[in-house]
Amino acid sequence: MIRYILVDDDPNTLRSVKNQIDKLPKEYELQHKKSFDSSKKAYQEINEEDFDLLIVDFEMPVYNGIELAQKVATNKKIIFLTSTTNNEKKVINSLDISGYLSKPFDIEEFEAILKNKVIGKINNKKTYQKGDLVILPISKNKNMGIYPEDIYFISSALVSTGHKLLNGKQVKMEKPEGNLVHFYGKNSEAIFEDIRITISDLESKLSYLGFRKINQSYLINTNYIRDIDNRNLKLYHCKEPFEISAKEKTSFLNNLNDA
Repeated sequence: MIRYILVDDDPNTLRSVKNQIDKLPKEYELQHKKSFDSSKKAYQEINEEDFDLLIVDFEMPVYNGIELAQKVATNKKIIFLTSTTNNEKKVINSLDISGYLSKPFDIEEFEAILKNKVIGKINNKKTYQKGDLVILPISKNKNMGIYPEDIYFISSALVSTGHKLLNGKQVKMEKPEGNLVHFYGKNSEAIFEDIRITISDLESKLSYLGFRKINQSYLINTNYIRDIDNRNLKLYHCKEPFEISAKEKTSFLNNLNDA
């Protein structure tokens, strides 16, 4: 869950931004906590324990965006809204921000920042120690318990051998239907089969554990990367090579460097 607060001295902007964010897929698990049309009131009422992401106007009376962020969000993710572009250097040098968006608010730009700079990097929520059982929400009525270190990769496609291990025996894999994925462990042994969820949804839920999408069909556990050569990737204890798509390569490598 990513809890966010909106601050802008224009009430119309507050309504517009919230309405657009509300249209994003529920898998992002965004929760609107409160909106403020006064930086002074925001400073007086915001409790740092109540939110994870601050979306704040750069230019406001009393406290501008940087001043407010320094007062109430020193250890939080921050996205600035700005009507001008000449503030970029000042913003970047002042705080470790996730990004800034030019007005009018662009939901696609926001979604890109959310994926690359916010999800998986909310410190007060994303804590995990080896051996912990993680409850993974699959749908509204279904959850499953996983031990992340047991999972080497997740795939909606066939492994290169065309076979998988099931109850100790090697059997031919059938082509998955729809949004079904399989979880694989050491030596590409199947751990969970036919889970109805997409690779993209899983990345949003598991990125904080080190899982990254390398193409439309594979999510890999970066903790087991053996080597990367151009777009070819290998994992320890897995014979199958993995290919990073050209579309995902830049984002994948940037996320590795930021981890």
